[in-house]
Amino acid sequence: MALRNENKNVAAAKIVGMSGKWVTVVTAEGNRMRIPLTKNNQHDKLMIASLKDIWHAGIWIPVNTKLKHFFRFDWLTEPVKDERN
Repeated sequence: MALRNENKNVAAAKIVGMSGKWVTVVTAEGNRMRIPLTKNNQHDKLMIASLKDIWHAGIWIPVNTKLKHFFRFDWLTEPVKDERN
């Protein structure tokens, strides 16, 4: 899956495995990465269930390859803006 974003720190990836502290992904280029889960994410049942659903559905997701983390929002939508500011 090719990205339009030329930023080399963003890659499309598929989840290929999960453990209690790590999510293993493979990027579209074939690079394997282990992304650590924060303590909060490790105990967030909704987050874990969502990651498992994404894994089993084979959905491509954006990952930051330099910082090795997931994004808080999808690349197809704009992040939610706080209307109070």
